[in-house]
Amino acid sequence: MSAKGLGRRAKSAQQAERSLDLRALQRTPGFMLRLAQLKFFEGFYEEFAALGLTPATYAIFVVIRDNPGVPPSSLASLLRLRLPNLIKILNELESSGFIKRSRSKSDRRAVELVLTPKGAKLIADGARLTEPYNRKMLAPLSEAEQRTLLDLLNRMLPF
Repeated sequence: MSAKGLGRRAKSAQQAERSLDLRALQRTPGFMLRLAQLKFFEGFYEEFAALGLTPATYAIFVVIRDNPGVPPSSLASLLRLRLPNLIKILNELESSGFIKRSRSKSDRRAVELVLTPKGAKLIADGARLTEPYNRKMLAPLSEAEQRTLLDLLNRMLPF
């Protein structure tokens, strides 16, 4: 199919979506949160693509940056990642020189995670993009509404 044909089909699908009755779903918090998550992830991939960060790796870097020595099991639990999936990501980050795993001095069985200088630079670069990205994504809300949204989400998801 030609590019014109694909464009017409996408436009037709968008028009059909606008004509659907979604009032019941719009009153469903889980559905609306999921759509918001997808919107934020799509925007994240666009804004952070040049750095090679994904939402998961960004979160991993931030938690390690703010909690040097965090064990992988705590990181997996916090980010709701299965430990084997996290270990795969950590292996990639370590082989790329972004993080370092070391044995805990207090418990030789435990592993601790820290950023390398290369990892610290990458997350610093990512952090510079974060505020403008959040401003763009939350632009439909006033500053007070943005604060309220974050307050409500933090109340719903206590750590």
